[in-house]
Amino acid sequence: MELGFTKAEIEGVEIKPVSCKTALSKSRLESDYALNPYRGCSHGCKYCYSPCVLREERPWGKFLDVKRNIPNVLSKELKKKKKGMIRIGSVTDPYQEAEGSYELTRRCLEQLSRHDFPILIQTKSGLVRRDTDLLKKIDSDIGFTITTLNEDFRKKFEPNAPPVSERLSAIRELKEEGLDLWVFIGPLFPYLNDKKEDLIRLKNTLKSLGIEEIYLDKLNLRKKVWERIKPLLGSEMQKKYRDIYFDGDDYFKRKKKMFESIGKTVF
Repeated sequence: MELGFTKAEIEGVEIKPVSCKTALSKSRLESDYALNPYRGCSHGCKYCYSPCVLREERPWGKFLDVKRNIPNVLSKELKKKKKGMIRIGSVTDPYQEAEGSYELTRRCLEQLSRHDFPILIQTKSGLVRRDTDLLKKIDSDIGFTITTLNEDFRKKFEPNAPPVSERLSAIRELKEEGLDLWVFIGPLFPYLNDKKEDLIRLKNTLKSLGIEEIYLDKLNLRKKVWERIKPLLGSEMQKKYRDIYFDGDDYFKRKKKMFESIGKTVF
């Protein structure tokens, strides 16, 4: 089942088919296993922690390794592995643009539908709607990341991710299909996307779509993340961020109660 696809083309992204030796790896993110059909992510989110986890030196958002044989490798591993939760896309978005051409996530779901492994998917893409038929056959836990309703903010910090409207439309359609969903609001950027009135508006929008589970997390500034977002902040905002992240300002502690009025905080 090693695929010979028509190569996808994404402006500014170098795409390279590769072969993998393993499909499932141990996970510490509320699951037993991680399954990443791709290495890299064309969304290019400035705050993404994945390059740090992968120790990846290539410019994030500018490359994508396509694991062309991963459905076949997964099929073999599922016959041997102990049952457990599989997180699809722990360091990539399994429904990023290239998935529309390569369909690796879908082909992995086809394998999973033949076994009894529960899955967890977190995405920013409405492409997940394509696989509703398979997701209904699997014990699926599906979440969307929505950082803000503000498209200007989204374009700045999630430059190539799908617009927020696409995510909201996908949530509506998947709920109509009877799938249970949750939403992750984050990361929360101090002074930028964490204003009370904006979060209340986002919460009310999600509630109107039938979302009951909402989680929030703060921006975590690893070194490489700071290097990517620093140029996007003005000098005054840079100083505020230094105070919060490097000089002991208890900003998030002061605002935690307000955040908890929106959803469950994970920090």
